[in-house]
Amino acid sequence: MGQTFTINAKYVDPVEEIKKHGAADGVISTAVSAKAFEQGYRALRRGGKIVFVALPADNFVQLPIFETVLNGVSVIGSIVGTRLDLQETFELHAAGKTRVIYEKRNLEQANEAFAEVERGTLLTPRLVFDLS
Repeated sequence: MGQTFTINAKYVDPVEEIKKHGAADGVISTAVSAKAFEQGYRALRRGGKIVFVALPADNFVQLPIFETVLNGVSVIGSIVGTRLDLQETFELHAAGKTRVIYEKRNLEQANEAFAEVERGTLLTPRLVFDLS
C-alpha cells in the first residue's frame, strides 16, 4: 500500500500537495464540483486513471485532450455500482485503504449546509447531522 496522508484543500493546493508525494496512480472523484474533477485529473501521474462517480452539477468538466492522450490517462465513468463494487469498496475500507472525511453539524444547521452545497462553498465532502 502506498502513502497515506491528509490534504485539506481549504489551506493548500491539493494538486501540488499530491504531486509532492509522487502524484496519484488513480483518483475516484465523488464530488459534484467540476473544479474537484479537474484537480483530481491534474494530480495524476502518467498512465493514471480518474473515475467519475458523482457528476458535476453543470454537466461539464474541462480536461486537456493532448495531455490525456500523450500521458496515457484514462477517464472512466461509473454511474451505477454493482453489489460486487460495493463489497469491494467495503473490503478496501476494512483494510484501512480508505478513510471517510466528514464533518458533524447540528440539525439546526441543515438549511445553511444545503445553501453551502448550492453555492459550491461546502469544503467537507460529507456532512453528518447530529439528531440529538
